[in-house]
Amino acid sequence: MTKKLTSALLTVALFSTTVLTACNSDKSNTGSPSPSSASPTASQGTAETSTPPEKKVTISFVENGWVNTPTDDNDPWRKWMNETYNVDFKMSAYPESDLESKLMVQFASNDPPDMIYAWDLNTIKKLYKQGVLLEDWTPYLDKLPTMSGTFTSQSKAYVNEGGKMIGLPTLPNPNTFSFKIRQDWLDNLKLQKPTTPEELLNVLRKFTHDDPDGNKKNDTWGISSAGAGTNLGELKNLEMMFGKSRIFAGNTQAESGIVNGTHKKLLDFIKTIVDEKLIDPDWYTQGWEQRKPKLFAGKVGVTFYPGVLVNEIEGGTGSTGSTINWFENLPMPKAGPDGGNLPPGSINSGIITISKAAAQDPEKLERILKIIENSTYPNDGYWALRWGVGVNGQKVMDVEGGGKFVSLKGELYRQDNKGAYDWGTWVATGKDGVVESTNEQPAESDKKQMRLDSETMQMPANPNDMAMLSLDPQIVSDLDTLQNEFDIKYILGGSKDYDGFVKKWLSSGGQTLLDEATKQFKAAGLIK
Repeated sequence: MTKKLTSALLTVALFSTTVLTACNSDKSNTGSPSPSSASPTASQGTAETSTPPEKKVTISFVENGWVNTPTDDNDPWRKWMNETYNVDFKMSAYPESDLESKLMVQFASNDPPDMIYAWDLNTIKKLYKQGVLLEDWTPYLDKLPTMSGTFTSQSKAYVNEGGKMIGLPTLPNPNTFSFKIRQDWLDNLKLQKPTTPEELLNVLRKFTHDDPDGNKKNDTWGISSAGAGTNLGELKNLEMMFGKSRIFAGNTQAESGIVNGTHKKLLDFIKTIVDEKLIDPDWYTQGWEQRKPKLFAGKVGVTFYPGVLVNEIEGGTGSTGSTINWFENLPMPKAGPDGGNLPPGSINSGIITISKAAAQDPEKLERILKIIENSTYPNDGYWALRWGVGVNGQKVMDVEGGGKFVSLKGELYRQDNKGAYDWGTWVATGKDGVVESTNEQPAESDKKQMRLDSETMQMPANPNDMAMLSLDPQIVSDLDTLQNEFDIKYILGGSKDYDGFVKKWLSSGGQTLLDEATKQFKAAGLIK
């Protein structure tokens, strides 16, 4: 299951509990408008629209969806689209695994959709090479000032094919995952938040051995993870204390954290916390859900999680409010000039494009451009499609201290027609800062979640160089297996030969990937 789908399904489950609506890991270099200008206020409750054109135009839209089930004739989102733009808008949503085949059949049958939204750029590239899509979006960007204003140098390079822009990269979901630390334990032990790996080790020691919760029992651990028996789990993110990880663009060539020794520093750090028993002993074998009981019971001092952690712990402990102040954000500790950043986020959430046939119809093209621009955050159409403002009676409330809240109380249509969530798939971005629940007003846990996520969004992150690459998937998979096997052996004392591992990694395909990455980084203009 993809991260996008996993994140979105949290949204679909909102009718019984408060959840995070945008927890996908991402770091965009674009800024967000201020809350006062970014959304309708609670008192507005409607999306402002201009008078629709006189001639009705039929527009077919095929996308990757979250739910991928059709809605009925009473769908208020379809009604809103048709009335707002004077169109007959036909939307079909498919899972990621099915979208490409569905599109290929439609184009082969000479019945192409007008608009396409896909998570996988390769799907767009395959169609583009067949000559059935708009050849270059560049001449139309002046009609899309809001959307084009969200592009970054990486997102533009991502959709560049021979100097032409083959699609519109949509806003990514800002990363809300960061390390969280028990602030109450720090206070109890009179400690400061650690800023270096050495300080973090000291804190983990005290969290494990100095009875941070004051219960007179030796029942706490400094940190945990969820490796599911295959990898290091969230612990791998600690590599960013020391520098960039995986393959990235250096000054003159592609580099690797494995080859330059950054990965060894991570393994040595983890080996220390394992040898000293500062970590939950099940850290390697347990999965994400299996780790939660210890975390929610207050036995773990540091974890890698989005701000929804506050609501999840509250919900798991009776919603008494007693756990709201447990965790605060821990900025990535830093060792050296290249360390201290969060892991890379995604470059974009997906790609929008149109068929060549739609591009050759002036009236249809004009209407599509208007729909895309108006549906881009923070314009009115965004709030309508994503949150139902002016569509389904929903209102967006500005929350003191930052963030926004949408109440689902009284929500009727999507309870029985969850496919209506797919109207928001192609426009969605966590940049809106929205949390929604069935409460009328945001709870204190909601406000805390909003603050933690907002803080994380502002933390520096490494660029997502790997997302720019198209590398041999079999080699990548084989090298991941090789690395995961060596990592756990090294940490548990089964091997000390890191240099031998590097040689094997290079000879098993690592050098091939680095050479190819260098070529692709140069083509994208990321290195000279």
